[in-house]
Amino acid sequence: MKKIDHFLRHNPKYSRLQKPLEAARICDAARKEARGRFEVVSFKQGLLTVGVSDSSQAANLQAESQMIINEINEKVGERAVKNIRFKIQ
Repeated sequence: MKKIDHFLRHNPKYSRLQKPLEAARICDAARKEARGRFEVVSFKQGLLTVGVSDSSQAANLQAESQMIINEINEKVGERAVKNIRFKIQ
């Protein structure tokens, strides 16, 4: 995987794929961190949007949002996620 990642990062022809690939990698790490507590909706420019079932679940997750952010960033190896937005679905 590292060889493909290196190739895509250093080949200008594929530079437009960088952001979608990064978003997919971060969303995958967030899904693993979710453990059924929330559903990953999207990631863009440091903002991870997750879906929750109700406002009480959003409040509970908001209280531990910094811990969730740290865990996801640790899994991806960089400080990619800066904020989490909770969306009631």
